[in-house]
Amino acid sequence: MTSARRTHRGLRLVAIPIVAGLIAASCGGDDEGADDAVTEEAGDTAADTGAEEPAPETEAEEPAPETEAEEPAPETEAEEPTATTAPVEEMTPVRGGVLTYLVEAETDTWDIPGANCAVACITVMRQVAEPLAIVNAEGQVEPFLLESIESNEDFTEFTLTMREGVTFHDGTPADGAAVQRNLLQMARGILQGQVMTDLVGNDQDPKAPEQGIVLVDPMTVQVSFTRPFATFPYNIAERTGFLLAPSFWDNPDKTAAVPVGTGPFTMVEWIRGEQTVLEANPDYWRTDANGEQLPYLDGIVFRPVPDVAARRATMEAGDADAQHDSFGENREFWETDWVDSGNGLAPTASDRETSYLMFNNSKPPFDNPDMRRALALCTNREEFIAFRSPGNTIANGPFSEGALGYSTDTGFPEFDPEAGNALLDEIGRPDEIIYGTTNVPSNLLTAELFAEMWSANCGLTVNIDQFDQSELITKAITGDFQTFLWRNHGQSNPGLEFVWWHSRHAEGLALNFGRIVDPELDTLLEQTWATTDPAELDAIAQQISQRFGEQVYNLWLDYTNWIIPTQANVHGINRMTLSGTTGEIPSIAGRVWLHEAWKDA
Repeated sequence: MTSARRTHRGLRLVAIPIVAGLIAASCGGDDEGADDAVTEEAGDTAADTGAEEPAPETEAEEPAPETEAEEPAPETEAEEPTATTAPVEEMTPVRGGVLTYLVEAETDTWDIPGANCAVACITVMRQVAEPLAIVNAEGQVEPFLLESIESNEDFTEFTLTMREGVTFHDGTPADGAAVQRNLLQMARGILQGQVMTDLVGNDQDPKAPEQGIVLVDPMTVQVSFTRPFATFPYNIAERTGFLLAPSFWDNPDKTAAVPVGTGPFTMVEWIRGEQTVLEANPDYWRTDANGEQLPYLDGIVFRPVPDVAARRATMEAGDADAQHDSFGENREFWETDWVDSGNGLAPTASDRETSYLMFNNSKPPFDNPDMRRALALCTNREEFIAFRSPGNTIANGPFSEGALGYSTDTGFPEFDPEAGNALLDEIGRPDEIIYGTTNVPSNLLTAELFAEMWSANCGLTVNIDQFDQSELITKAITGDFQTFLWRNHGQSNPGLEFVWWHSRHAEGLALNFGRIVDPELDTLLEQTWATTDPAELDAIAQQISQRFGEQVYNLWLDYTNWIIPTQANVHGINRMTLSGTTGEIPSIAGRVWLHEAWKDA
């Protein structure tokens, strides 16, 4: 530890018969500089401006220009979803070649039910083990591996029908039995199981999730819950829905095994900390709009590079083809010099993650709401933006402009050191504040900025605790922290935040990392699970934003802007063919689709 003191209707979604296949984009935190925070899922997870959130569906947080809010899945029937991708300039893809992609972190395991699967993990998994459903460019859920998704009137029962003709990389059929097995594994997982707490059977002792996940016929599974769960289709469009083969689940050493999925690429090598190698799947089930077999690439090599400066330098040297970057200091470079040199940027979504200092609300000093408020009053967020996240917008709540739940005035405390000192004089200053961060140089600079700011503005003593990137999410899940930088909550639907904030997820190995216990907030979160109406969800989410402003459960900083820089000869990142139309699906929280990517040299 180093010290720093310095100055309500049923839902039916049906896939169209395929020539090319349905596809789209979707969205838990991490720690990597003013913008490399963790994401959640759940959801994605933590960030020191670069952390990602784990297992459930999420995290999710780094976006693009602000546009209109994305609407969640429609309440009415949609027998044949229409194309929602934006048309792209016609280019003839070139077959062959290997794409080298830099990710911000290594993945501990591909055993998703208990994995800390954040942005980097999701980016790799999407190419190998596809989800049952997918979130399109309009924020609506559509079937993907599934042929259809149907719900009853009160969203307590869902019927999932698998698409015919899809096989796993090991040659076995991706059928209803495989879907049932997959969901049972998720329901029994330490982390993913929290997403499915309300599954019928889980209310029994001992739990019997098989009662809530029933194989109806060879291709159909019925999933039943004890309470409304309108958000469930969004969950199976990410981590909870990644479909893995029975052979993977049967592997006694699956925590160290490579995943066996249905995707356009198979994982053939995983050298932890060095590289993950994928090769094209010759039996992949999708084609492009012209009926050409996907993928175009021969393979992909993912290389984990936690240091944001090293990732940028590698790209500038031409030693990698693409990467993701949420670090604010690099944004201007990518959007000007990089593009002006003839290189590219993949499309990003308007729905953005929020970067913030996450408090552990369960123990001193931040179990005291007055202490949380005092620190907010002592924090000059404009200074943070100027030095660590230039060009980004100050956040006043968990939802960014353009997303459901966004509010211009949430009641969050503005910078006022005089008021902060007065409050601290009243309640007393803690002996120290321990600021946790990963051992990435850019994150240390951010930590030192806050330490200096709080010391100069309010006479607080700050000790900086540095640790490996891999420890960040573990510390969040176990509650072994006071405060650190986090990134999360850009997920298209406020109902996906349930596992991150509801009181029932605040104990033990908690996905409610901040250990927030608030019955009023719980009620609002439960309401998000009972509707798919965008206007209702927006109104509920705005009340959630107000509650966070009142209680200062987190110290909001800015809305994260993810950048996906590519070399000039790289094309088709987030290019997807939907209902015969090829378009670009913006990425949410730095996660990309490489199914139709290609290189022209």
